[in-house]
This record gives sequence, C-alpha cells and structure tokens, in this order.
Amino acid sequence: MTNTNCPICKRVVPEGFWEKHHLVPACLGKRNKYKKALGDDIDKKILVCVSCGDQLHKLFTEKELADNYNTMVKILANPEVQNWVKWVEKKPNDFSITMKSKKKKNY
Repeated sequence: MTNTNCPICKRVVPEGFWEKHHLVPACLGKRNKYKKALGDDIDKKILVCVSCGDQLHKLFTEKELADNYNTMVKILANPEVQNWVKWVEKKPNDFSITMKSKKKKNY
C-alpha cells in the first residue's frame, strides 16, 4: 500500500502506521437500532492513522462513537478532536502513540 493522508489529522501516513476504523464499532454494528438508522453505511470503514484511531477510542466509548460520531463530519466537528488535530499535526508522519481508553465501555 502506498502512503495516504489520514482524514482526521491530514498527515501523510506511511505504510504500517494506518488502520481501518469502523464508523460504527463492530461490536455494536449488528444491533437493529444502528442497522435501521444507517442502512448500508453500517459497515463503513475509514483508513486513519494509528494515532487518530487510538485517540478516538480514548475520547469516546463505542456507544458514543455509534450514536454521535458515525460520520467524518461529526468526528471532525468535535472540539476535543479538533484540539487533538492541532497537537498531532505538528508531529512527524511516522509518529504513533498508543493510549489506553480511560472511558468505560458500555455496550
């Protein structure tokens, strides 16, 4: 795979520093509530850098991601995500940080 830009932080992501992010977390995607609301977009994935993917899961529970942040527009509009982008966009393209989620997962 060639380098591509992260849709969140806009940095060029070298091979090995990206991941597929489910807009509706896979653990919730089979629930009728989300199937009805999102239809064919229920399984939509986006390619993001590892740091941004980890940050999304640090900031939000799976339920919050599914209910409130299931599109790129909604993700990018969040002030906490905007602050993250301002911080990480200054880091090198191969910068990767893994963080443990501090939010309780409530499925």
